Amino acid sequence: MKASSIDLLRHGKTVAGSAYIGSSDVALVDLGWQQMRDSVEQALNDNQQWDVILSSPLVRCADFARNLAGEQNIPLVIESQLREYHFGDWEQMTALEVMEKYPGKLERFWEDPLANPPSQGENLTEFSKRIDCAILNVHQQYSELRVLIICHGGVMRYLLSAKQQLPISAMLTFSVEHGQLIRF
Repeated sequence: MKASSIDLLRHGKTVAGSAYIGSSDVALVDLGWQQMRDSVEQALNDNQQWDVILSSPLVRCADFARNLAGEQNIPLVIESQLREYHFGDWEQMTALEVMEKYPGKLERFWEDPLANPPSQGENLTEFSKRIDCAILNVHQQYSELRVLIICHGGVMRYLLSAKQQLPISAMLTFSVEHGQLIRF
């Protein structure tokens, strides 16, 4: 059984700016809230509706999800498997800071993320298995329902690459904007 539709909504901009925040729990800024509201409003104006909302437990997703679920009177499930990739020692550092502190490592990660993960970071294969498991659970538990998943750029990039049957490393080639809503 498959869910009748799955939409993915990336969280908006956060207080961390352009840093790799991964599993760090940082809040949205006002612009981030507005980015997400704009995408949801556009979807609702296009007669898109959801029967259930699933969200990452991180506040940049969960706070908006709670708000939307309450406004729309839609059940909400917080799903820990939907949390973002953990960047290890790079958490809360910008790309420039990573390049300065760990010369060459970020470039090698971009070239081959499987072979060059951040120190103390999540194994990308384990990350992909976690997300695959989450999506399988969505299909099993919410068959025939219209599902909105509020999650992260890394989660969405991985799912887009997997949908096209590309290798995990291809996920870095997908652009997903803050507050972007994608029909999966």
